[in-house]
Amino acid sequence: MSAPEDSQAAPLEGATSSQAALPAPSPSSQAKKPAPLWRRFLREVVLETLLPAWLVITFVAIPVGVRGESMNPTLESGDYLIVLKTERWLSAWGIRPNYISRGDIIVTKAPEDNPASSEPLPSYLETLPVLGLVNWDFLRDLRFRPYLIKRVIGVPGDTVEVKAGVVYISGAKLTETYTTTARGVDDAPVTVVRPNTFYVMGDNRTRGSSLDSRAFGLVRGSDVAGRAVLRLWPLNRIGQP
Repeated sequence: MSAPEDSQAAPLEGATSSQAALPAPSPSSQAKKPAPLWRRFLREVVLETLLPAWLVITFVAIPVGVRGESMNPTLESGDYLIVLKTERWLSAWGIRPNYISRGDIIVTKAPEDNPASSEPLPSYLETLPVLGLVNWDFLRDLRFRPYLIKRVIGVPGDTVEVKAGVVYISGAKLTETYTTTARGVDDAPVTVVRPNTFYVMGDNRTRGSSLDSRAFGLVRGSDVAGRAVLRLWPLNRIGQP
């Protein structure tokens, strides 16, 4: 008895092979026209690039370059730091009010009511072509308050005094291992650090090397941009400043 063959479906006589009917392409499946240039600029430049960058440098962190020698030997001109902005906003919102401690390196502006706090616009601006159309005599009279990089010496409640270049906090000598070996003999009167203010100094204690609270007084917490938490450059000194 022979084995049955594999069963196969045989088409009926006169029947045609069935085919799936393809629907007509919809307008949405056809090639779309490119978006207008202004819409692409809004999406790709403003929303996808500029807005995230603004949010980061405003609320998270910002890179800051060091210019000058007032923080030698800790920081040198040309160093680049990361300044944390998150803590400042948490403090402003009352979530973490006391985020600055003695010994922290901060970026701040000097008090606006002190003449030593402002300086004229950089002279190199006069060479820019766009300013050739502007009355430079007017610009020479403008002044601005630059951001300064300083170390916190006194926090609210402290009494700070500088005698012969030595810092005393509430009568006790402050141990400082981060300053220059050569120190000036500058004195500063006794200063009581008020709430939400700070006494700041540069690590370079050579006479005339640092413009700080000895000259312009206490800085306000609202003028502090944030704490310097990381040195990015140079690579051989990367890490906590």
